[in-house]
Amino acid sequence: MGVTAGGLEFRPLTRDDFALVAGWLDEPHVARWWRDPHGPDDLEASFGPGVDGIDPTDVRIVSVEGTPVGLVQRYRLMDEPTWRAALAPAGVPTDAFGIDYLIGDPDRIGRGLGTRLIAAFVADSWGRYPEATACVVGVDRDNLRSWRVLERVGFLAVWEGEFAPGDTGDEGPQIVLRLPRPTGDGRGSTRVDDASRTGHLAPPQA
Repeated sequence: MGVTAGGLEFRPLTRDDFALVAGWLDEPHVARWWRDPHGPDDLEASFGPGVDGIDPTDVRIVSVEGTPVGLVQRYRLMDEPTWRAALAPAGVPTDAFGIDYLIGDPDRIGRGLGTRLIAAFVADSWGRYPEATACVVGVDRDNLRSWRVLERVGFLAVWEGEFAPGDTGDEGPQIVLRLPRPTGDGRGSTRVDDASRTGHLAPPQA
């Protein structure tokens, strides 16, 4: 089932999308940060189980006015033991969920789409994961665009370091950002506890 939020559509990934995703992963602005192998067999291994409902990771194609522009996925840390172990030094809650995203269309970057995409998808995810107390994202330390986009949504960088060897897509200095579950203020909006905003890391100036 597709989800429409924030003027964007998030529909489930299908195998018919694999060629489109491979093309996005070849784009220089994506390939610099999303370094996983993405030949046909690699994409089948990565995404096929999710398409078949075996892997609980929820992978979506993002569209703007019917045009596919990117990919986003969400998952519970409890379903990803390797990634949960890698995040242990960051002290993130084990009941959190995580997201990954990319904007594949180079004409769409730098226009605020990333902020809209993340805000809408995370807002929808609180309902999907009612037990989650936080959303957690890991990014390369030098990926300043993504770092700043996440902070505009409300995420705070809470840890900097290198993950244990084993995941070739996450080599080198990393930043972990965390967004706590918002609490209602009684006026139909949400707020984040200000106590969570202390001691966070600020991105360097480009």
